Amino acid sequence: MMDNKEIYKMFYKAMINGFIEVFKVLWTVDEFKSAVIGVPISFITFRIVGTIFKWGRSNEIWFGRLGGKILYYLINTFLIWIVMKIV
Repeated sequence: MMDNKEIYKMFYKAMINGFIEVFKVLWTVDEFKSAVIGVPISFITFRIVGTIFKWGRSNEIWFGRLGGKILYYLINTFLIWIVMKIV
């Protein structure tokens, strides 16, 4: 009779190895790589733009809704471009 550790080794190890192989294949696609890298960079960009807006409010500078979106997308695109060049 098989115990839980052997079932784990048979089922989950095979599944994890399959996911690793799929990830390796998908990593060669630039769009996938950009999406994986883009998620954490979007959080970083959100914090950067928040800091810029906080500085702007304290110095009585108003970027506006459109200005904030443009600023966010420019910084986000630039950071993703830099990381993609490094990776």
